[in-house]
Amino acid sequence: MRTKAALAVLLSGSLLALAACGKAGEDPAVLDSASAAADAGDAVVDVGPVDGATSVAAPAASTLDTAALTERRDPERLLRYYVSAVRIGDWNAAAQAWSLDAEMTAQKLQGEFGGAKPRLAVGKGDMEGAAGSLYYEAPIVVDFGDGRTSKRGTIVLRRVNDVPGASGSQLNWRIERTSTLTQ
Repeated sequence: MRTKAALAVLLSGSLLALAACGKAGEDPAVLDSASAAADAGDAVVDVGPVDGATSVAAPAASTLDTAALTERRDPERLLRYYVSAVRIGDWNAAAQAWSLDAEMTAQKLQGEFGGAKPRLAVGKGDMEGAAGSLYYEAPIVVDFGDGRTSKRGTIVLRRVNDVPGASGSQLNWRIERTSTLTQ
């Protein structure tokens, strides 16, 4: 886990170093995204856009870690799944990462991200317990490849604590809310 975070930070730092040397090319979107990822600190997930990510190709869809949808210990695993689904434009898969109470749909996600070539960077979060639930809150940066202003905020995951009577789906991590989406 720490290795992946270190690699993401190292990659971001390398891009910034190349930019300083004038060897990173002239694409300011790449530099801005790298800067945002570096600002996110210990990146849990830093996945860039896929050109033409409007529909899912079979090989790309098969790379999603669908077991993350039943994850009970590691909320970062669900975040990696969600960011990967957004990256490849699999809006149905991305919507599955959300809690039912959030009423997030594939159509809402496509409206927010479709054609925008989003790049999401999620930082290391904090876990807290409250009233029979566990919450995981992490910083998130969303850069858009279509020229829209980047968004910075938080993403909150929730699951029911291990209490008697909790259903299997209640014990799985799900996204409860994020401040970066217009809902």
